[in-house]
Amino acid sequence: MFSSLDFKEYEQVAGNSGAFKGVEIDLMLEILKDWQQAPGKNYTLLELRDGKTLVAFAIIHKAAGRNFTFDIRFVVLDSDYRSTNAIQHLFEMIDQELLKKMAFAVIRFETSTRKRDSLGENTLENSGYSQIGHIVDFYGANEDFFFYIKAIFRNPPNFIKISKPFEEDLCSECLPEEIDNQK
Repeated sequence: MFSSLDFKEYEQVAGNSGAFKGVEIDLMLEILKDWQQAPGKNYTLLELRDGKTLVAFAIIHKAAGRNFTFDIRFVVLDSDYRSTNAIQHLFEMIDQELLKKMAFAVIRFETSTRKRDSLGENTLENSGYSQIGHIVDFYGANEDFFFYIKAIFRNPPNFIKISKPFEEDLCSECLPEEIDNQK
């Protein structure tokens, strides 16, 4: 799959995305070179192709000092494929790749307005990410900072949903034992 990386191919897709420019593409290429020297050591590279044509790719890495936390460094979608489900498939690939390695993971993604918009409307939310941070004009006029997070599970736990903190009509079997004993 990755016997030899064609760096120009990745650079072309990043440029065609409309989201990455200059130093960002240079940094991406440096990370790809690092990946090529030791695939999977510091970074994980996932790519999506239409036949032989690279249409989207992601570079992720384990967060320093965290056992189950991963950062998405780059998610890149060729603008010609924005109207397809390619990006949704790439986000599914990220989940699958991480769940092959561990039963639980937290995925963090910091992005800008331009990069988020290049993926398509509501793509992150539709992929299960929750926005937990937003700084207006952080990168400049109309170029905001966004912070998204997602937790994934190989065997998802059965969470209890409570609409109000001390809801009166909770069934007794839904309550933790210590609360149930206080009634």
